[in-house]
Amino acid sequence: MLETYRGIPHLLDTWFVLTGMTLPIALSSFRRPGDLVPRMAAFCIPAAFALVIAVTLSPTTHRLGQIGQCGTHLTTTGGLTSLQGLLNVLLFVPVAGMLTLASGRPVEGVAAGIGMSAAVEAVQALLPQLGRSCQLHDLIANSLGAFCGVALAVGLRFLTRSLVLAPRVTPAVVEHAALLVVRRPRQPARHRREILVAPGRPRRYHRTNTQLSG
Repeated sequence: MLETYRGIPHLLDTWFVLTGMTLPIALSSFRRPGDLVPRMAAFCIPAAFALVIAVTLSPTTHRLGQIGQCGTHLTTTGGLTSLQGLLNVLLFVPVAGMLTLASGRPVEGVAAGIGMSAAVEAVQALLPQLGRSCQLHDLIANSLGAFCGVALAVGLRFLTRSLVLAPRVTPAVVEHAALLVVRRPRQPARHRREILVAPGRPRRYHRTNTQLSG
């Protein structure tokens, strides 16, 4: 379950440590060839994953005795309509959105978000020593956040692609117009059957044809 900052001791410290451990991976992803937006998204993915791990799996002061227990009631405290449910949604927006921007495949972002949320809830249910309770509404909220992150990433990709392609429309039209003008076929020349004769010289006709000769 996603708790607020007061209920998670050393949350920021844990996040910073996990992000620092994944910093070489982030730098390696940023140096790869390609467009700037996918490289920036790949650079931010490790930090987004580290944030999810730090927030959802950091130990708390609560103690749960049963192993494998998971709540399935959507009307319990911390549901989708509460502040905690909203935080659960927002938590998975960056990781799913960054993964979609980096890979260019929205399906991967949705699958990663849902799979990671299910794995987190499973760990919380199997390790009661963490003080976290597995809840069905957490899985639903996290999955909804993954869908929202993917939708934002797709919209951002469409916007950036439109801005890049817009200045190239006018030169392309001018270039094709120029090619049409250059390649315009010429009119065929009209061949005359007459042969010009210099002025002052008598004209004679051949018996075999009607052409004039000088």
